[in-house]
Amino acid sequence: NNLALKLHHAGARILGTSAESIDTAEDRKKWSALLDTLEIDQPKWEHVTDAALAGDIVERLGGYPVLVRPSYVLSGAAMTVAHEPHELQDILARAKAVSLEHPVVVSKFETHAREVEIDAVADHGEIILHAISEHVENAGVHSGDATLVLPPQNLYIDTIRRIKQIAQKLARALQIT
Repeated sequence: NNLALKLHHAGARILGTSAESIDTAEDRKKWSALLDTLEIDQPKWEHVTDAALAGDIVERLGGYPVLVRPSYVLSGAAMTVAHEPHELQDILARAKAVSLEHPVVVSKFETHAREVEIDAVADHGEIILHAISEHVENAGVHSGDATLVLPPQNLYIDTIRRIKQIAQKLARALQIT
């Protein structure tokens, strides 16, 4: 995913989803703007470009806990939950570089939340196959370490419908193939 836009600009032919759509899904500002346009809820978030300002950002987000991750990451890689100021500073210190070029995203972490995932195959923005899975643990356990149930056992039918609707909106907007 990180190479798609560079390859596209170098003239390589990208099969499937366009490099621009991949970039939109990866770049937090573009992704957030897309969610706003499509009227899809998202947690409050801000970029951290100076670790010294992280405390003020957490306060604007509504306090701890917060989810910390690189800006340009599609999966759950490198995501960490900070529950207090020292923990946040330790996480930011471990980041390769917190700067204007490499910002870190700090999002409000919703406690007592359940994670649900949808994996789908789409053709030119139309979902043709999907699977919804539900995390057994509360939110905050990375999906690579989490226990998931397929099909979901504790979701309301309306929740499942909403997940499908959101996935379809995103697939169409990004022309996922």
